[in-house]
Amino acid sequence: MSLPADSSAMSPSEDDSLAAQLARLERELKDLHVRVAALERMVGAGELHPTDSSTVQKKVTYDWQR
Repeated sequence: MSLPADSSAMSPSEDDSLAAQLARLERELKDLHVRVAALERMVGAGELHPTDSSTVQKKVTYDWQR
């Protein structure tokens, strides 16, 4: 498969097709952001598990004592 001599020039239909595909991908990305935010709220993202919190506290104490 070879590219045309001026591969930077696109036909109007290719340009429209790319614009439509980009719009669809932007909608999907927006939907994914909304879904991830909802899942994070459901599982309490950002909060440390008690075991992790304890480990972090021990590490901070250890580092501070050095």
